[in-house]
Amino acid sequence: MKKKWWRGFFIASCCLLVACNQDEVIDEKPKHEEGSSGAQENKSSENSGKQREALSFEAPPIPKSFNESAQYKGRGMFAGEKFTNQKEIIDVLDQFPLLTKDFSEKERTKAKQYLLALFKEDLNVVDVPIDQWESMQMKDPKGENDSIQLKENYNVVILLDSSGSMANWENNKTRMELAKESIQQFVESLPKQANVSLRVYGHVGTGSDEDKAVSCSKVDEVYPLGTYEYSKFSEALNQFEPAGWTPTGLAIKQVEEDLKEFSGEENTNIIYIVSDGVETCGTDPVGAIKSLAQSNIQPVINIIGYHVDNEGLAQLKEMAEVSNGNYVNAENQEQLNGEFQQTADMAKIWSDWHNNTQDTLNQLFKTIQSQLNDWYNEQQTRNNREYNNLQEAINYLKDKEILDTEVYLEFDSDFRDYYLTVDSEARNLYLELDGINRNSFLDNWRSVMDRYLKNVN
Repeated sequence: MKKKWWRGFFIASCCLLVACNQDEVIDEKPKHEEGSSGAQENKSSENSGKQREALSFEAPPIPKSFNESAQYKGRGMFAGEKFTNQKEIIDVLDQFPLLTKDFSEKERTKAKQYLLALFKEDLNVVDVPIDQWESMQMKDPKGENDSIQLKENYNVVILLDSSGSMANWENNKTRMELAKESIQQFVESLPKQANVSLRVYGHVGTGSDEDKAVSCSKVDEVYPLGTYEYSKFSEALNQFEPAGWTPTGLAIKQVEEDLKEFSGEENTNIIYIVSDGVETCGTDPVGAIKSLAQSNIQPVINIIGYHVDNEGLAQLKEMAEVSNGNYVNAENQEQLNGEFQQTADMAKIWSDWHNNTQDTLNQLFKTIQSQLNDWYNEQQTRNNREYNNLQEAINYLKDKEILDTEVYLEFDSDFRDYYLTVDSEARNLYLELDGINRNSFLDNWRSVMDRYLKNVN
């Protein structure tokens, strides 16, 4: 483990690189024993045209750990809702192939992977801003004091995707309108000493091929880095609407260039990328964000996928992986607000530090503890929903005699093992981070008290 215990543990525990190799499409026809009932033969024949369609979907392998589940490259079309015999789910399950033990192990595995892909929930590696706490600290340049010191400057840079898809609607407002509301609320909640910057891309032209060149070449800093002023920031937000293509890579490159004077040695640099889709301009956002992460800016990178599809989800997660950043999938404005609030909480701790260090340490402990609890509770909720939905699905398939008893028991056992593994590893990770938070609090508290006693003697 690295000497910087926060980031060392965060990387070791949460940034496991997972390869999602895909199984080959199976073209062979299912085999049946001689003497099978006529009803089963007819059912198999009736499904034969549909079962190849179902099994031709190349779903990723079933994860073998919590980290693999969090890095799963996709989200099920039925994730986020409880399976209560909704027609749209039933219609898909009715297309499922008739499966018996006569099917090869490879084909049964493909069917399990396909079923999981329908209900796969988007689990997240720990997004508690532990790395923000580390980024706020600095060493005594004179080497005379071992106690904690915080950097003087706190910079928050927001990159907002304003491509045409942000015009889609949610609760009688566009995604862009809701994102703007969340961003305004977020920057209002930051300490007055903090600096903010808002950059926008995809806001020029249209989604047509004729406008691609101009749309892909334009990134604007509509609010230059500085302290927050309500009227000027509101005016900046009103300058643009969803419009064109998505030059994510170009936006990230410009941030690295424009922030190079704000070295991470003297500045806490927090970068937010809010996007609802994949880069569409041919630039390389993965390479760009890796370069940004390795620069002297030393940024803390937070990527929020807002109503993102599976292609965008895979790319945004990869961007978080290569930059040791945090990725969260926000399905609504409330979740978007929740992610911003984590940074607002940490920024307040940075602001309060010099006024009352002991009280601020208490607040730091409580803030991280609360956010850690929220993360763990959310993973439990999603993991439980995923497992319960899979159970309901295989029960339905068995009742409809689409799965025979032996195959049903195999599916039930494998999904149970998968669920228990993910649940156990998420809990172990929670307990380890909880212990680190408590131990850190005690160590920091002792450091503060030592400094206090030196000063009063």
